Amino acid sequence: MRRLLFVLIGLVCLAGGAVTLWLARGPQPTEERTTGGVLTTQAEIEAQGEFQPGQEPSLEVITDDGFGSTTSIGAAPQIAAAALADVSEMDAAETEAQPAMIAEVAEPGDVTLTTDVVLDENTDTEVTPLVLAEPQPIDADGQGGPLLTATYEQRVVELEWPKTFRVGGSGSVRIKLKMLADGSLQPVAEIDTNQVLATPILITDRYDTHDATVTASLSAPDFDVTNVSQATQPLQRGGEVEWRWTLKADDAATSVIALGLSITWIPREAGAPYAPSNVTIWGQTVQVKSEHVFGLITVPQASIAGTVLAVVGFVGQLPLLEVFLETFWNVFFKRRSRRREKQRRNQRRR
Repeated sequence: MRRLLFVLIGLVCLAGGAVTLWLARGPQPTEERTTGGVLTTQAEIEAQGEFQPGQEPSLEVITDDGFGSTTSIGAAPQIAAAALADVSEMDAAETEAQPAMIAEVAEPGDVTLTTDVVLDENTDTEVTPLVLAEPQPIDADGQGGPLLTATYEQRVVELEWPKTFRVGGSGSVRIKLKMLADGSLQPVAEIDTNQVLATPILITDRYDTHDATVTASLSAPDFDVTNVSQATQPLQRGGEVEWRWTLKADDAATSVIALGLSITWIPREAGAPYAPSNVTIWGQTVQVKSEHVFGLITVPQASIAGTVLAVVGFVGQLPLLEVFLETFWNVFFKRRSRRREKQRRNQRRR
């Protein structure tokens, strides 16, 4: 009876150790958002008034030449009619669910933002592709001469971050700058709840005369940050670039992480047309929580506790292990011994 009780206690400790180690070292749930250069809230769209059939709202956009609007660059946001009707009228629940703004939380640090909307696990975004009426002209270095025709790449940013951080543990933040899938042929789906619209980043196609580099920055004062990728990376026409950071939380708190991307065009030859340098094309903040594993227990402490419980649980199974080994020995070895002994007796009788 005592042996059985010892085994049961060991099973409980073993299970507790496994659960504790899983909570401390297991995979963390993450949030993933696809955003553009500027985010526009539903309230900002509603403030523009009612829209006639075929009329689109004016949305802010960001290009590698700076800020603009869909009206100023001759672009038409591709928003489905049902979605536009829904996003233009806010009910009480949608008003209550408005996303937080950067003025309502901590300052972002030294990262230049293209939007003041703070993303968290409750904030949904929809990317609004643009149809450009026609290529836009740009000046050739301000020296007179012929105008160059600018065509744009429509790009978006894929942002992934942990829903929560564990105190004493680490999590990964990832940014990918990529082409907007299907370009202007991808309409925004119908919106059922409060929504934030993201306009794509417009990058002027200067790849024939310039080399492009994109620099990523991250500001997270409440975390220990480790860069996994090079901060500045080359960007090719139609290509993708990705950055990763590892963040470690030392205290339980609600924190803001600010991230940004800037582009620099480097002329390949002297006399190349003017191109901007170190221009912010995307800047975003996310709000996250750092929590203890249990009560005030950090990840290292939980790992030690889980290991100790697992060892105690294993020791508790030794009586059961002894029974198992004894049964195994009797089945496989004593049976053979009996067979050999029986064969010897038969040989003696002969």
